Amino acid sequence: MKQIEVESLPVTLNYFMLLIKEIQTKFLTNHQLKELPKALQLYGYDNYDETKPSLKTDLEAIGTEFINGKYLYDKTRQAYKGRPIIKLNKYYKSIILLYLGYENFKEFINKNLLTDKETEEQNSLLYNEKSNRIFYYLSYYYGEDNKLLKGQTVISENFKKIKHTYVYPQDDGSFKAHRSFGNIIRREDTLHISTKTLLDGKLVEGGSEIYYIGHNEPANTQFLIGTYCTFDIYTQTVAGKSIFERCDSKEEMETKSKDSSIPAYIAQEIRKSRIINPSIVPKHLMEISNKSPYASIYNLIPGKYQLTFELNETTTETLKFSILDNFQIKPLTSNVHFENDDFQLINKGSILHFNFKLVGIIALDSVDIYIKTYFLKEKSDTLNGVFSGIDSENRLVNGNVFIAHIK
Repeated sequence: MKQIEVESLPVTLNYFMLLIKEIQTKFLTNHQLKELPKALQLYGYDNYDETKPSLKTDLEAIGTEFINGKYLYDKTRQAYKGRPIIKLNKYYKSIILLYLGYENFKEFINKNLLTDKETEEQNSLLYNEKSNRIFYYLSYYYGEDNKLLKGQTVISENFKKIKHTYVYPQDDGSFKAHRSFGNIIRREDTLHISTKTLLDGKLVEGGSEIYYIGHNEPANTQFLIGTYCTFDIYTQTVAGKSIFERCDSKEEMETKSKDSSIPAYIAQEIRKSRIINPSIVPKHLMEISNKSPYASIYNLIPGKYQLTFELNETTTETLKFSILDNFQIKPLTSNVHFENDDFQLINKGSILHFNFKLVGIIALDSVDIYIKTYFLKEKSDTLNGVFSGIDSENRLVNGNVFIAHIK
């Protein structure tokens, strides 16, 4: 069973002294100083000068929470007084590692190896032997530039922590990575995820995700299916469907995430499953989107319809339905149910397009219908349109359709 870091950071005296030294060196380099300021100014507490450099200011610049300079000073004092173990809480652990450029404390240990005994002592504190192992997933979604994309998702700490690394292939064959970090809360049969991402050098609120897990143990899940709401690499607010597929190892996850091919069983589920919210604040109802000018035509759609399909020279099929004032479709033909239904204005509001998936006693299984919208203005008229679809015997059909308003 693999080990994972505990949430807080317990550090042995010798490793904490190395940590202090690296923090101080980083501070001097960042501010081009030759010597450290006094403790009040260095840690940023009490009557320090806010206009001058301090660790408090540096750490607040890359995080989202208040930094207590006295907390950092007290931890340093504990080390100078010889306390054998110094413990940093979860947030200060994360922000200090981010400040120093480490992904985790294990990287710091590997860079600053002491004796075998001291390293073993530190690792025994750092890792919780009883914690669940790390889980590696490929995360699939329909992303930027209308592409099916995948990333690396690492879930740890008994399904309480998550890290996303979204992988973007470049034209030259290289990859760019966009990372976010988050917490997972299980509520009944769903996993709720909130993430933060690094933006302009600061951790900011990233997005939220919800995945259905049922009453299964997380360790037994091969796939997780859910939705996300976040902002993309172009800072657009987006939402869509996402699927996690579990990998057996970190190496498998990393290798597969850089393979541009997408499994068909994933692609058919998530392709085009994405909502992009325009980055505008409309001042008028006509500015909501490029569809807004056609709202007056859309408002004419509710009503009762009779559609007569010419399936061949001798056979017709009739479908009756009603579109209510809330734009919900209700079947009026007996023994027919709409499994899926959609309608929209296309071609600058000049065409009304229906798309139906039908179940019941009817000769058509699925059908697309196109009619001119001027028919909507004179509801007593009958109009010809065209249709194409699949009949109940799985044959491709197309032809004319006659549309009439009924009372």
